[in-house]
Amino acid sequence: MRNETSNSLRIQKARTSLLLDHPFFGSLLYRLKDRESRAVKTMATDGISLLWNPEFVESLTAATLAGTLAHEVMHPALHHHLRRSSRDLKRWNIACDYAINPLLVDAGLSLPEGVLIENRFRGMSSEQIYNLLESEEDTDPNGDSGQESPVSNESNGSAAQNESSDPSAPETDGGIGQVLDAPSESEDSETEQEQAREWEIAVKQAMTVAQQAGKMPAGLDRTMEGAAEAAVNWRELLRRLWSDTIAADYSWMRPNRRHLWRGLYLPGVVKEGVGEIVIAVDCSGSINGRQLRLFEAEARSILEGQRPERVYVLYFDAVVQKVETYEAGQPISLNPMGGGGTEFAPCFEWVEERGIMPQTMVFLTDLYGSFPSCAPSYPVLWASTGRRQAPFGEVIPMQSA
Repeated sequence: MRNETSNSLRIQKARTSLLLDHPFFGSLLYRLKDRESRAVKTMATDGISLLWNPEFVESLTAATLAGTLAHEVMHPALHHHLRRSSRDLKRWNIACDYAINPLLVDAGLSLPEGVLIENRFRGMSSEQIYNLLESEEDTDPNGDSGQESPVSNESNGSAAQNESSDPSAPETDGGIGQVLDAPSESEDSETEQEQAREWEIAVKQAMTVAQQAGKMPAGLDRTMEGAAEAAVNWRELLRRLWSDTIAADYSWMRPNRRHLWRGLYLPGVVKEGVGEIVIAVDCSGSINGRQLRLFEAEARSILEGQRPERVYVLYFDAVVQKVETYEAGQPISLNPMGGGGTEFAPCFEWVEERGIMPQTMVFLTDLYGSFPSCAPSYPVLWASTGRRQAPFGEVIPMQSA
């Protein structure tokens, strides 16, 4: 009991120290309720609680304890507890640590020895780091990355329990504080959005406090803005925008079942299939193999549901290098060729010269290239791996893919 009280006092002192010396991290910490837990090896958070192992806390100096607490609160500040999706839990923790630790070191905080930090990951989102770690493991046939998680993904990171009903955190070499998924009560989409909004407000308030004290860590504001961008689910955005470009009709023969329970009899949406679709793939070298495969899988899934009459796949750089045509029901397979500069106008010219009026045209590109002077009469979507904007159409950011 005395050790628990002693550790609690040390944590409270570290909180106060952070509030005075590093107000951004210190003010955020008061959103987390801390308690002792031997279910975790170091520390862990699910965005609501801060769990700490007493033996780990005792091993830290006052300075490294403060740094570890700042590390832990950065997980929910960056929405790491809401962003994992189906990713491997242990590799996700490693990626998140690599994203956080350089920020803390640059802010002048002390971290325990052996923490996960590499300069090559500076400025990268957790999703980008995760994908890089995964691709490095895939290309190393003899490598043992140690990324396999002892916690099943089916548990969503919070089903494994011990006697105290605390979630079991994955153990990672060099890890000083783990991130758990939001509690099961937050799996409802509205609750997750609520929690995300609350943390966004808390971060803005913490930034204001730190700025007023003249102690806002340099560059941290850009990192917080980038976190919201990286959290965008590009698959859902692509599917929604792509589907929105498809003509639909309404029929009383198929009532909208979503409203029947309310006693409302409304017409349902009827889609009879679509005409022709054009997919243009930037072959200037800006798209890596993983992004190409992800886009191909998602496009194939969308097209299977929409049943287009025909799909044209254009491979282009400064000119249209190759065209593949897929008839209704044929699965698409992307095989890019080219490698020069990028111009988007030739793709639109190719469509116009053949008298094609596509239901929609979808580009996979980094948006670095020259655009035509005017927009076409049909919808255009840009699945972009870069950060530029297009002069027309809708941009779906794929930076984190």
